[in-house]
Amino acid sequence: MNNFFDFKSFKKAIKYANAHFNIFLFTIIISILFSILSASRPVLIQIAFDKYIDSGNSSSKFIQSIIDYCPDSLLNFICIIFIVLLFESVCQFLFINKSNYLAQLVIRHIRKDIFKMILKFRINYFDKNPTGQTLTRVISDIEAIGQIFSQGLLVVFADIFKIILIVLFMLLMNWKLALVSLSFFPFLIFATLIFQKLMKKSFQKIRLAISKLNVFVHEHVSGMNIVKIFNRQDEEFNKFKKINKDHLFYNLKTVLYFSIFVPIIDVFSAVSMGLIIWYGGEMILSNNHSLNTSLGQLISFILFINMLFRPLRSMADKFNVLQMGVVASTRVFELMSHESELEKNLGTDKRSLYKKEIIFKDVNFSYNKDEIIFKDFNLKIDYGKTLAIVGPTGSGKSTVINLILRFYELNSGDIFIGKNNIDSFDISYLRSNIGVIHQDPFLFSDTILNNIIFSKSQSRENVLFSIKEIGLMDIINSFPNGLDFHVGEEGKNLSLGQRQIISFLRVYMSDPEIIIFDEATSSLDSNTEELIKKAINKFSYSKTCIIIAHRLSTIKNANRIIFLKNGKIMEDGDHEKLLSAKGYYSDLYNKQWMDYFK
Repeated sequence: MNNFFDFKSFKKAIKYANAHFNIFLFTIIISILFSILSASRPVLIQIAFDKYIDSGNSSSKFIQSIIDYCPDSLLNFICIIFIVLLFESVCQFLFINKSNYLAQLVIRHIRKDIFKMILKFRINYFDKNPTGQTLTRVISDIEAIGQIFSQGLLVVFADIFKIILIVLFMLLMNWKLALVSLSFFPFLIFATLIFQKLMKKSFQKIRLAISKLNVFVHEHVSGMNIVKIFNRQDEEFNKFKKINKDHLFYNLKTVLYFSIFVPIIDVFSAVSMGLIIWYGGEMILSNNHSLNTSLGQLISFILFINMLFRPLRSMADKFNVLQMGVVASTRVFELMSHESELEKNLGTDKRSLYKKEIIFKDVNFSYNKDEIIFKDFNLKIDYGKTLAIVGPTGSGKSTVINLILRFYELNSGDIFIGKNNIDSFDISYLRSNIGVIHQDPFLFSDTILNNIIFSKSQSRENVLFSIKEIGLMDIINSFPNGLDFHVGEEGKNLSLGQRQIISFLRVYMSDPEIIIFDEATSSLDSNTEELIKKAINKFSYSKTCIIIAHRLSTIKNANRIIFLKNGKIMEDGDHEKLLSAKGYYSDLYNKQWMDYFK
């Protein structure tokens, strides 16, 4: 049964609708009322014929019991029909409005929950999973879930209830004529089940193709400069055509299935209508009143057949929407089930990090099983001092920072801040007291001001005062609208040097206890760099500073320098000591010095 329909994911989606139970219940009640009013139209038509137009013919006991309470005037009865149609229209409006309203509430609820969960994911989740894939699930897949309620579940429920009412009315009015007209109905149900099973497989392929398209487009838009630098436009376009062709293929399969199914419904409808006209006509022409058939009844049955097969045709389409939504919900809830990817925050300690050393003790760590970064790694970082970390690519420089920030979990060993294990600290408190200035900083698509106060809410006046105090006001005023200048997506309206200034101000305003610099001034001009260095010296006084150094000329005044290679400390000392040792550091320094004068 699960091959036909994923009830597990469907139940999870329903739980979100239950959070808005009043609206959900109201919509169901309205759908029932709408179905009753809609199914009653042929009954009213029959009554109009049997009582006011062709009153000489007999009718069923069910209809006769209603006729007894009908007004004597045809005009009055037409007014009743008009009122019923009016109420049906009102119910239809309420149904469409509330079902779509419910869908939007569910979408908002799911999107809120999934984004909240994504924010709690460990960094290595984003290392392993493409951004485009996550975007697909947060945006398009959730929109598809919304269609479960706006165009799928409630519409299908209303149609099924209408079909049940129609069949019931037909049996009550003339069970012989009903059985004849519904003789092909079981075959149609069987065809529908096969159709939906095939559609589910196609929808799964479509969602996967959409995800691949999103991943591909996101990567290539982000890396468009690389595509152009290597002149790969034609090759990458051919790759896109292949993925797009797959998406087209699976969509065309659904179109094919649907184009086969719809004519089948029409054929069954035509055959059923022919049987009604033939059998019902024979019953009327026989003049046998015991057969209990009237002209009004024959007309109502023709209307019933149209109403019976129309929801089936609509239901096939709406069930496709429902199926697509359920497939999408499976992908979304699969993402939300990754509890193992959540950051562990068992710590509650919020004691100050001020004047506390950082100690790595017998630390073992690897990003994956095949690549060991640290093995029995030990390091002590003194408080109030500046530690510079240098070494070749892949030596573990950035890993030291990532572990202090608790982006990754240790394989074994411990990291202490003071006498307390780093895991004992509340993770939000820990990170709020660590400031990081990256070589290539990330800025959000917002104003300069909002990017500066991102880490810690500050008044505009405090920000302006700090900028003036540092001496960077002229730089801020050079932007159109000053602090209100919009930096663009990822800060693309700014140069790298300008992004570094904004990143520095962001950390400066947060006033952290531990400061980490990743060659934070590498893209600044000499005058601006001097201003920033003075500001750094001022606000980093007596604070623990860690510098990831690429240009060794920037760390000559560091209290301590360590040279990392393959996850091991090869050299340890200040600038002069390491130069005199004529080892790794000295060789690297001399090489950079020679390259400078080339």
